[in-house]
Amino acid sequence: MEPFQFNCIQSFPQAASSGGTNFYSAIRPCVSVMMPCLNAAPFLNDAVSSVLEQTACLELLVSDGGSTDGSLEELERWHLIDPRVKIVSRSDSGPADGLNKAFKAARGTFIGWLNADDLYPLGALARAVSAFDAHPHWLMLYGEGEEFNSVSGLQRRYPTFPPSVGIGRFRFHCFICQPSVVFRRSMGLMLGPFDGHLRTSFDFDYWLRAFAAFPHRIGYVPHLQGRTRLHDQTITNTQRSRVALEATELIARHFGSAPATRLHNLGLELQLGLAETKPGQSQTELLRELTDQVAPLLDPEELENFRHNWQLNDHQLGKARISSKPFHGNTAPEQPIALRLLQALHPQLNPEAPGSPVERHLRLQQFLDNNSKRYHLLNIDNLSSLEQPASRGICALKRTRPFGVNLIGHAFEVFGIGEDIRMAARALESAGVPCCVIHYPAGNGAACIDLSLEHLVCSDPNCGPYAFNLVCMAAPIQARWLLEMGFDQLYERYTIASWPWETRQWPGVWEPLFDVVDEVWPSSTFTAHALQEPAAMAGVPMRVMPMAAEISDPEHFCSPTTRQATRDHLGLPSDALVFVYSFDLNSTAIRKNPMAALQAFQQAFPLPQLLSSQGRFPNTHPLSERVVLLIKTFPPRNFDPEWNWLQLRAQEDHRIHLLEAHLDRNALLATFGCCDVFLSLHRSEGFGRGLAEALQLGLDVIATDYGGHTDFCNGPLSHPVRCLEVPIPHDTYPFADGHYWGDPDLDHAVQLMQDVAERRINLAVNSNNYYANITSNCKILTDYRERFSLSSVGERYKDRLRQLWSD
Repeated sequence: MEPFQFNCIQSFPQAASSGGTNFYSAIRPCVSVMMPCLNAAPFLNDAVSSVLEQTACLELLVSDGGSTDGSLEELERWHLIDPRVKIVSRSDSGPADGLNKAFKAARGTFIGWLNADDLYPLGALARAVSAFDAHPHWLMLYGEGEEFNSVSGLQRRYPTFPPSVGIGRFRFHCFICQPSVVFRRSMGLMLGPFDGHLRTSFDFDYWLRAFAAFPHRIGYVPHLQGRTRLHDQTITNTQRSRVALEATELIARHFGSAPATRLHNLGLELQLGLAETKPGQSQTELLRELTDQVAPLLDPEELENFRHNWQLNDHQLGKARISSKPFHGNTAPEQPIALRLLQALHPQLNPEAPGSPVERHLRLQQFLDNNSKRYHLLNIDNLSSLEQPASRGICALKRTRPFGVNLIGHAFEVFGIGEDIRMAARALESAGVPCCVIHYPAGNGAACIDLSLEHLVCSDPNCGPYAFNLVCMAAPIQARWLLEMGFDQLYERYTIASWPWETRQWPGVWEPLFDVVDEVWPSSTFTAHALQEPAAMAGVPMRVMPMAAEISDPEHFCSPTTRQATRDHLGLPSDALVFVYSFDLNSTAIRKNPMAALQAFQQAFPLPQLLSSQGRFPNTHPLSERVVLLIKTFPPRNFDPEWNWLQLRAQEDHRIHLLEAHLDRNALLATFGCCDVFLSLHRSEGFGRGLAEALQLGLDVIATDYGGHTDFCNGPLSHPVRCLEVPIPHDTYPFADGHYWGDPDLDHAVQLMQDVAERRINLAVNSNNYYANITSNCKILTDYRERFSLSSVGERYKDRLRQLWSD
């Protein structure tokens, strides 16, 4: 085997030094926490407990607005248990008034603010005080936030940005999660009280005032500093109209005029059923009323555009009403197939998708006008004359085209779906099935550095000579391919699709794709579950076809020489036990969940400087200085706040190494081979190629027990992490609103990481040949390699193709 080469477009960054900021130095009680409260009994105990667990908490000052649900009695009980709990007011004129009363009673150097239904993460205030000590010029800081629903299990990162984005970012979005904020009492004295005239946006007003007065004295802590609870009775849920109104007024106050963004978003919330009108009031009437109130504050051109688009002008009223019918992404079957494919690629072009009435009416035609040259199928005078492909089927195939496969996908790009087509081609070749490759660019920024299929690439304008098509692309990308290229490549061919997908539900917007395929080959039983119902309804056969993931010479990548050379190249300690996680940042971080890997690693193997005085891990683990975490990803195309968060966290811990690079497959396998444990605390996987490769290399695999990899993650090297099936947050994962995935149990992951590390290190100490000792008593490596081998997968492909050919 030829020595591999690291084909890096971006070089490996130097490891962070061990002298990172110590967020857990000796912390004195110096934070006064303000807590406005009104009828919060179901959540109050959890909120109070989360405050009192903070070593930096000097006092908890509760302003009650006149609770009648037992909250006051519960607070009095807490005062008897812990005198730091003080009720400073039993009535107020609103939350802002309650906060002002609490602030007047505060004695602490620093001020925290937690609502009675929210939570502080462990050590949040200690981290804040340490950060203030390290940055004496800071007057206010905030950190990462999390929105959660304890009933459904839903969790999502609050969309936070660092202070460097500046006050202008507030024009479109409030990027500070309120419970993550701590400020100096001196800043509160300089800024003045909370605005009692505001009922919902007094916090937003405070951030705007702080950024305007002290733009260079606001800091950011790259830790989870506050958790805000989602439930039906929050201010945001119950008063969305007032939130939009007050936020618009505040933006105009600080910037001279305001965009219509908040009103537009309210219109969308009305359509989605998230916002409500007054009794007897239509949605259009509500929007018009609010628009009239803030009209003097809006940019005149934006005001006119908003009124026109939402049909609020006098001559437009009555022409249309805002539809509140929920949009699930389905496309009407009576539409021409080209339009249905277009809406599978761009769901926002569906007439029922959320949007202003005028936008709904015009957006499709405007898109057609602007893209008819790009999309061949749309470049016709009358779309309704275009019927779906005909003459597809085996009878026509035997007369016209030879046996073989036209592989369609991303032949050169280095990412997971690109590897799918490369492995499929090699599997077909190993089984003696004639094949060619039709390259279609992914358009996702992945590097085109793998040219191993160049000899198979077909440039025939008829898109491949053989009787079978095997599409190795995501479903919406196949729709884009057809829109651009037309249906010629489907005629007289039997088209099979191998679509990746990561939830148990198939997106309704993708159902038109079943009209342009003859069969589907999901790579796992997990994906097959999602495909089962729509495939049956469309009459499309389905076969589970696990993909190939063969490593031609696994021992080479795991040999002592290669391991040491790779560790030297990556700057990894030669004697450390290395955990590795590899993911595509240009995919979606919320599914891949890389921050969970970092958090679990630091909880499993804490360092003294990462512990609070009342942390969950009062003692360091014996292996804390003998372990390393390597997180590998592709360089992001744009600024990514979650990646920024991860990078800042990694700088605090010298054991965490981040690798941003486009690696060819040999370099990636060498990276895996020099490690010991593959850690994947994802929320779902469609197939799990990285896990399959890690198992073949003899790594222990610790992975969330949810996704397609559960088909093969078994045996002594596999360690499934318990998880809870939870709803996917709205608008966070493409095409998956209303779907579910698995949230990993980090405590269970921590225990597995400790157990595996101890076993691995004990084996290394007691064996001269570390790799041989790990694998010699474990025949499962042979089973793994056979399962993913080119020959076994190729024979599976050939058997099905021959069956179809001879039917």
